[in-house]
Amino acid sequence: MTAARIDLIHHLVSSAADAVPGRLAIISPDGTPTTFAEFDQQVRAIAGWVIARTRRGDRVAVIADNGADYARLYYGVPRSGRILVLINQRLSADEQLAQLASTEPTILVGDARYLAALPHASSTAHVVSFDDPQWVRAQQDCADAGAPVDPDDPAWLLFTSGSTGTPKPVVHTHRSITTAVRGTVAGRSVRSGGVYLLPFPMCHVAGYNMLVHHAARSTVLPVPAFRPDQFAAAVNAHGVTSCSLAPTMLHGLLTYLEESGTELPTLREIAYGSAAIPADLLRRALDRLDVDFHQGYGMTETGGNVTFLGPAEHRAGAHGDASVLATAGRPHAEVEVRIADGSGEILLRGAQVAPGLVPADGWFHTGDVGRIDDDGRLVVVDRLKDVIITGGENVSSREVEDVLSTHPDVDAVAVVGVPDDYWGEAICAVVVPRPGRRPSPDDVIAHVRVHLAAFKRPRHVLTVDSLPTTSNGKVAKAQVRQFATAEVARRSERSPDG
Repeated sequence: MTAARIDLIHHLVSSAADAVPGRLAIISPDGTPTTFAEFDQQVRAIAGWVIARTRRGDRVAVIADNGADYARLYYGVPRSGRILVLINQRLSADEQLAQLASTEPTILVGDARYLAALPHASSTAHVVSFDDPQWVRAQQDCADAGAPVDPDDPAWLLFTSGSTGTPKPVVHTHRSITTAVRGTVAGRSVRSGGVYLLPFPMCHVAGYNMLVHHAARSTVLPVPAFRPDQFAAAVNAHGVTSCSLAPTMLHGLLTYLEESGTELPTLREIAYGSAAIPADLLRRALDRLDVDFHQGYGMTETGGNVTFLGPAEHRAGAHGDASVLATAGRPHAEVEVRIADGSGEILLRGAQVAPGLVPADGWFHTGDVGRIDDDGRLVVVDRLKDVIITGGENVSSREVEDVLSTHPDVDAVAVVGVPDDYWGEAICAVVVPRPGRRPSPDDVIAHVRVHLAAFKRPRHVLTVDSLPTTSNGKVAKAQVRQFATAEVARRSERSPDG
């Protein structure tokens, strides 16, 4: 189907409420259903609550697991003419406080257990938990004050890791997000009226998939975390027809299904991104599940995917030329893709690119190296930025290096990603010890976990006498990556169980 021309985020809900008021918009993780008519009223009420406590252009931050309250904020804050700041609940308290300090929200809302870990946040923001009576009343008593909103007004602020290691804020407008939504509805031929399960944290750009399925007037079931048994139970309890899964999640799900004998008869589509899917994993999935696979390539800066690889290409790749699976598909109609001369960098142009990141010539530099194949499909060859994608999470190597450099036994360190059949990439720390010291891998990993989120910890630690450098004294990351990849593979062959 194609999405109607909508340039304001909250109109995705209000138009569905007008067309299919009794259809379910949201199913809470606890199973509570909410129709589009009810959901639209809740969104309007939250907008009114925010307007009464803030000024136009203020920011409202959220730290929470996926759920119906989070979903209402997705729409309600932009409707109020304010900006929703999405803070990753998986980060450490120090990381979260740094992001709150840099964005200066007027209101901070979320799950009580995450807010309790941030006691100092209340000194600068009005803090409200989802179980606070005033938040519950807000969705019942507040009136939408009808704030004027323009498509080019800022709507969401998300964080992404940059090559410098400092989390980078990306501000999206109503127009950039709704353009991404239209592109995905068309590029993936999203079906109307199904039930979509969202397992990715809604603080990530992957949360835009909720808008995609609301644009198709489908029901969305956001779940707080992925566990294969719980995922399968939710699919069968609610008749889920489509979902998004990272290849790592798919691997775990298939193992569970094979061991338990569980079937998923209602599931029809699986979308994935972040990394290409191995041909053997795809064949295994197609043998077990009669579903269509979709891949998308995009990033936080584009508000969603810009290219798409469809079901026919996946089936052809699984049973013929697997090279097609290494491509990211073709761009949708509202975005342009080209390859920069010389560097080979992938450049994008279109309204879905966050406006503040677009240079004068209109072409956004992705930091990825690629090419266009003979059939017009984009092939992502490598990344210019030292960002490791592990299990669907972006991790800056510089950020991990900065933490490890504070370890008393570490003299120098380089962090790279190495291929991993399960995680896509695994974080590998290549460490030069201080003279007379030799930190154990467990010590190195534990040091990272003290300061950073758990998913940023190295899964491999290699000790070397020195790091290779370039002529200007910088660490030669390409050589480090080549060494680490070979060494991890050698150790894996020697010890297949770990």
